[in-house]
Amino acid sequence: MFIFTFYMRLLSAGAKYRCPATRLCQCWLCQCLTLWCQWCSGELAAALSDCSPLTQLCPTGPEVAEPRWPGRNLWDRLSVSLQGVTADTISHLADLGRTVTQLEIYDCPDLTVGSLKPLTRCRELQRLSVTPADLPLLRGQLPEGLWCLNVRDCTDLTTVSLEPVTRCRELRRLTLSGGVPDTVSLEPLTRCRWLEHLTLSGGVPNTVSLEPLTRCRELWVLTLSGGVPDSVSLEPLTRCPKLRDLTLSGGGPDTVLDSLSGCPRLEYLTLGDLQRPAETAFTAAAVTRLVKSCRKLDRLYLHCTADTGRTVLTALKEADLGRRSYVWPRTIRLYVPGELCRQLKSQEGRWVKVLEW
Repeated sequence: MFIFTFYMRLLSAGAKYRCPATRLCQCWLCQCLTLWCQWCSGELAAALSDCSPLTQLCPTGPEVAEPRWPGRNLWDRLSVSLQGVTADTISHLADLGRTVTQLEIYDCPDLTVGSLKPLTRCRELQRLSVTPADLPLLRGQLPEGLWCLNVRDCTDLTTVSLEPVTRCRELRRLTLSGGVPDTVSLEPLTRCRWLEHLTLSGGVPNTVSLEPLTRCRELWVLTLSGGVPDSVSLEPLTRCPKLRDLTLSGGGPDTVLDSLSGCPRLEYLTLGDLQRPAETAFTAAAVTRLVKSCRKLDRLYLHCTADTGRTVLTALKEADLGRRSYVWPRTIRLYVPGELCRQLKSQEGRWVKVLEW
């Protein structure tokens, strides 16, 4: 079966726009349609309400020269990106009469509490991306089914502005990107009962305590990117009841890794990010100590220099890693980038396997 993707751009509210939009939606060859329109009206929403091939909709203001396309949904449902639009656009979005599962809001200063109220009618909305300035407006306006929230440019984030997040009963994933200020407390997150994935990008400030995360009973995936200073202790993470997957990137000195020693349930540890330069802040000795102390850890993703990777592999091969069970010794799977993997593959041991990341 052939899948055809059509890209349509509607620049102005011409009288004849409805005809080509409707005809294209009825074309049996069209199974994927992306639409960029520089206005959004009730008539357009009505024309698109039965357009099942539509997967990406990008209404923008007249000043926007290039749209920011939303991420595409795996199940070909509708993803929407609003950029520089007027306050009444949300109401037209809710009137589409079809499933909107992902919404991203950019540069919309005219939004008010009232203009966001129609979001409660988007009952299938699962993913939302906003800025800290939008969060106070969302108090009581978030659909109960929302399970993934991305807050961008968090330099202006406050503890109070995090309160609306606690109203999302089904929230599973939360991303705070752009750097969390020193004055922010993570305590409101303890009231997100089902929070499973948390990402703090842009660095962890010196004064932010990770202690509240010990009361996030369902948290099992945590990403700290942008660097962790040596004044921040990861010891509270060893008391998180379900933490199994941890990513540290952007710099983490030995003292930070040592504070994580003995994390009882940690199974997956990622040090570094393939989109960033190789990590140089930690030493091979600190990595080896951490792997040995976390008895359930069996997968280590490492983006470092070739010398550090080689030293870590040698140290793990020589170390007493304990036993996985009464029968089998513990096995460590070491994931490294392609070229380093090819260099180290021939040096892997019986209980330390080298795989490509």
